[in-house]
Amino acid sequence: MFKRSGISTIEILTVIALLVIIGGITIANIFGRKGRSEIDSATKQIVALLREAQSRSVSQASSTSWGVHFENGTGTAPFYALFPGQYASTTRLGSHRLPVSVRYATATLALGSSTDIVFSQIVGRPQATTSIGLELVGGGNFVVATSAIRVNNNGSVEY
Repeated sequence: MFKRSGISTIEILTVIALLVIIGGITIANIFGRKGRSEIDSATKQIVALLREAQSRSVSQASSTSWGVHFENGTGTAPFYALFPGQYASTTRLGSHRLPVSVRYATATLALGSSTDIVFSQIVGRPQATTSIGLELVGGGNFVVATSAIRVNNNGSVEY
């Protein structure tokens, strides 16, 4: 009898399978974190703009109320913008697009619609309690993560 030394095909295939599984999990984790940071960043930017609008309303900047316009257009990328008084494309101060992998949740802002959150002067309260939902979409257009921003009738902005 003689002993065979070396590596069998089954051992090689087992090692390759384990490396593929570990690599797949690592790649999925990296892309998941990147996507999560995109929705977190978008949420924080929207909250910061809402608080800026509220601050400008309280301080009566330009002697008017201020608000943030959210638009979920069908022909354009979803965006949000700071504006004084009444919203118009000519009165907005810049326009911020959502990242490509982030969209408005249609439960809070239907496709093809828009909404404004306007804060009253001096007290900085919105006209109504409003929620804006965001969704992080993955391949195949399925929702990977969600985020919600709520502006309460007392003026607090939460996320």
